[in-house]
Amino acid sequence: MVVKRAYSVVAQQKDSSPSGARGTRPSPPERPRATPWRVVVMENLRERGHGLRDLLLQDRFEVDVVEDARGALSRLAQELMPEGVTPPDLLICNARMLGEPGLALLERWCHAHPWVPVILVSAFTNPRLRARMECLPVHLVLDQSFALEDVRSAALAMTESDVTS
Repeated sequence: MVVKRAYSVVAQQKDSSPSGARGTRPSPPERPRATPWRVVVMENLRERGHGLRDLLLQDRFEVDVVEDARGALSRLAQELMPEGVTPPDLLICNARMLGEPGLALLERWCHAHPWVPVILVSAFTNPRLRARMECLPVHLVLDQSFALEDVRSAALAMTESDVTS
């Protein structure tokens, strides 16, 4: 399964897999093939964030979890600076945790790092948040009832598409 750029919100069922993909993402800067993917998970629900980290570690990803909005905003802002932190190879964000200021910053971040796939998740949305999520230039949005396995499958698909492209 190859997950490509998806701009619309994808409502997930617990037994479904990510879909709704279209387009392709720009090529990332060169990196050694043997290097594990560096993933940043921005999730304020500790159980979900650490559960996702544990799943991704099993697949040999390097995973950093940011558990609060302030830390997430700080990290995104640092990665926008010319001499800032190197961006991860994959970013997974909880949309509701970021709030509107964070989503605006994430939008700028996505434009600055278009080669980095972004998975935006939110188990608790409202029509306004859902509409905002649809406007973001992220690669995949998992909305409503998604399982951690859905996020893991999408992350694996994105690495497979990187290896084969």
